[in-house]
Amino acid sequence: MSVEGETGSGTVPDPLTRLDGEGDFGRTARTLYATDASIYRVEPAGVVWPASCEDVRRTLAYAREVDTSVVARGAGSSLTGNAVGEGIVLDCSRHLDEVVSVDPDAQTATVQPGVVLDELNEELADHGLYFPPDPSTSSTCTIGGMVANDAAGAHSVRHGTTRDNVRRVECVLSDGSVADFEQVSGEALETELARDDRVGECYRTVVDLAALHADEIDRRYPDVDRNSSGYDLESSVASDGSWADLSNLVVGSEGTLAVVTEVTLSLTAVPETRAAALVFYDDVRTAADAVTGALAADPSAVELVDDAVLGHARAAWGIDLVPNEAGAALLVEVECDAGEGERRLDEAVAASRTEHTVSVERAVQDHEQDRLWKVRKASNPLLNRRPGDEQAPSFIEDAAIPPAQLPDYLDRVGDILAAHDLDASVFGHAGQGVLHIKPFLNLKDERDRERLRSVSEQVHEVVLDVGGAISGEHGDGRLRSEYLSEMYGETLYGAFEQVKQTFDPDDVCNPANVVPDQDGNLAGVDEQLRFGDYDPTTVETALDFSDEHGFSSLVEQCNGCSKCRTMDGGVMCPSYRATEEEVTSTRGRANALRDAIDGELGEDALTSDWFQEDVLDRCLACKACETECPTGVDMAKLKTEAKYQKHQESGVPLRARLFGNVRTLNRVGSALAPVANRLAEFGPGRVLAEKTLGIDRRRTLPEFADESLLAWFASHDPAENAGEHGAVVLYPDCYTTYNHPEVGKATVELLEGLGYAVEIPDVNCCGRPALSQGLVENASADAAENVETLRDDAGDVPVLGLEPSCTSALEEYDDLVDDAGGIPAAADTVAGFLYEQVLAGEVSLPEAGGETADSVAYHGHCHATARGRDHAPVALLRQAGYDVTPVDATCCGMAGAFGYETEHYDLSMDLGTDLAEQLDSVDADVVAAGGASCSQQLADCDVETRHPMALLAEVVR
Repeated sequence: MSVEGETGSGTVPDPLTRLDGEGDFGRTARTLYATDASIYRVEPAGVVWPASCEDVRRTLAYAREVDTSVVARGAGSSLTGNAVGEGIVLDCSRHLDEVVSVDPDAQTATVQPGVVLDELNEELADHGLYFPPDPSTSSTCTIGGMVANDAAGAHSVRHGTTRDNVRRVECVLSDGSVADFEQVSGEALETELARDDRVGECYRTVVDLAALHADEIDRRYPDVDRNSSGYDLESSVASDGSWADLSNLVVGSEGTLAVVTEVTLSLTAVPETRAAALVFYDDVRTAADAVTGALAADPSAVELVDDAVLGHARAAWGIDLVPNEAGAALLVEVECDAGEGERRLDEAVAASRTEHTVSVERAVQDHEQDRLWKVRKASNPLLNRRPGDEQAPSFIEDAAIPPAQLPDYLDRVGDILAAHDLDASVFGHAGQGVLHIKPFLNLKDERDRERLRSVSEQVHEVVLDVGGAISGEHGDGRLRSEYLSEMYGETLYGAFEQVKQTFDPDDVCNPANVVPDQDGNLAGVDEQLRFGDYDPTTVETALDFSDEHGFSSLVEQCNGCSKCRTMDGGVMCPSYRATEEEVTSTRGRANALRDAIDGELGEDALTSDWFQEDVLDRCLACKACETECPTGVDMAKLKTEAKYQKHQESGVPLRARLFGNVRTLNRVGSALAPVANRLAEFGPGRVLAEKTLGIDRRRTLPEFADESLLAWFASHDPAENAGEHGAVVLYPDCYTTYNHPEVGKATVELLEGLGYAVEIPDVNCCGRPALSQGLVENASADAAENVETLRDDAGDVPVLGLEPSCTSALEEYDDLVDDAGGIPAAADTVAGFLYEQVLAGEVSLPEAGGETADSVAYHGHCHATARGRDHAPVALLRQAGYDVTPVDATCCGMAGAFGYETEHYDLSMDLGTDLAEQLDSVDADVVAAGGASCSQQLADCDVETRHPMALLAEVVR
């Protein structure tokens, strides 16, 4: 086992030291697992990462021995607080993540609980199959978590929920019994009923209760397609008692009955084609009134969005398909055989039309459908990126209402919210009556916490009055368990308690959820809130956090949704992808930062050595979380400020000063190039640098150029046509200027060849190296001087950078100086600027020919990706005739100084090696990389690269 030291972590109890997996019962681990994606915070006793079924049994045995509980957890994306608890958190996502088998003929797959949905479907794609439940967290949610909550998603209107697609569940009961639950009948059922063990008791209890309360089950279970509330006695036993399927009972039980260790899933053939339409209506109510009509056309999805979402799509994204007069829309999708798309879509649109239909936007082609779904998916960023204390917590968002009752339900909920003076956004799975109604509340405020309970109670009364289920896909947990007795009545709720007592008589499995624990305690909607007793210390910051409403507000913006645990696609979060440790995710760091400023981690935790090293140090400051995190938590900015705070207390280390002043270092190195380069290769000197500065001796140091870009440009004769299309400022970053001037020269030739007059001013460092080291004052001083140098040009002339990280630094000058002189707005990458110019028809690129390479594998810099510029080099190279394959990879792992540091070298090279393998799989003539750090990293991985601007310059020449 691997156990961290006492600096924020602790040892594992002796009985658990024999695990195949790992455990950690220290303070840091308890902090990281105290929250999920819900509004609750419950600090556990410790965390175990099981690697086998036997590990699960050992953990349950230990929990019984010391009278504590076990809470099974996947990605921690639960919205109801059913993945947090005071006992041991059993994180099944790290090791129990194997696809055990796939049977294409039977259309089944057997998987362990830690398998991520998107990764499973990627593997199944080769067989033309997929697992159809599709929650919005598909890139991170685990099958075990989906089983626990009976997860669904947009397409459940056609394909059902997780329960509908599970064939068998292997699970461990609290006494250590391993049960295989699936549908059994006849002699097989009699055999199970006759067993003299815990499994037999479970069968007898469930079968008896289902028979005893058949009339009550028929009367009290709501007539809705999605019901994730309570225990499913309705579908666990046949009405005539001929069969029993306790897997149906385990699915949706939220880990309160057993711990799932393996699941056999029913798979579905990938549809031949899909088609979709956005049907616009006057308002939300008239859209809801159209749902029953839409369902008559057998759609695969019927999703609702309100006017706030439509307005965001129209204004912020410029999606012109949204009419100004539309107050709501239904996204109606159909699945069908090839060639049937248009006909089936016409039927669905006709069924969805009412007298209140404003207009219809149809989409048959994939890219057209993506555009429509983008409007639906605008809901989350619109709600989650709202800065400040007032957020849109999930607490009444999950009820399942009979579709015919939706208009009345919306009216009544609207009246409740109006009486509480609350605004809300409405969107969701209208086809199955599950609308996500999200009021805005400040849960730091006692009055809003009172409104949370009041609104919750009143809304759930309405849910039951219209015949709905209080949970349609996320489960009960701490949010809704207290309403179950009213929903099902005393008789059935008593039956639920008997089920729990039979499966888990020791009350080990996630107690106080669904039914009360042995002491009569039941989770409450307004108890153990994340911000209930929260009182953070005000951090006097060096950076400007006014746009984020303060340092603490940016930390608190993390809602725990788990997007930063994505292992494929996008960039975030590179260190998590390499280590799969929660502390290396953006969520993990945000959780730790929140507890640090709240005092939960001890006095002055933020500036302590252990916090800086264990929590923040492995953040590569790739900036991906700035855009890829659904709530926009900019961990790079938070890390810079935290390092600055540490320096104020402990002083600035020599290495930080060295890397923070890399422009000075490179300028001196270039001036002494021959000697400096030989010294950089000097073995004893490398050893000394490693011991004194922590610069890993295995890392190749960049060479200094004997003629800088500035020196070359001073004697450079511009091209004859330079200036025909205006002027640009080329920002001379320290890497291009002193290490790779050949890239700068090629870029000047490219810009001049396209008709631009180029100016290269004598400037200071952009500030990015200093910011990466927490040297905010140094960065501010450099920024102030650069503003004065560039101010006159910035109003009319674009300021272009070759290094995306330097360009992003220029865009952040508002955080560093009071008056940024228009530079943030004027800053752009060379590729970004040229892309816009080509798009506008201002310039055109000649096509590559002759001996020029015709295929390119491209790796984009993570800062360019974060700022939405990663497409520009690809588009330009394609415009010039290159065959370009962009590689969808995370950060290269160099990240400025990060990859040079001894403690980060192995992590850095793991990321670099993965990237090199992805690039190699493309089998291109040339590998292009848009950043000096990326090129340096790939060179150390034996991959030669070219800069995309150099490739374009060859064409223009």
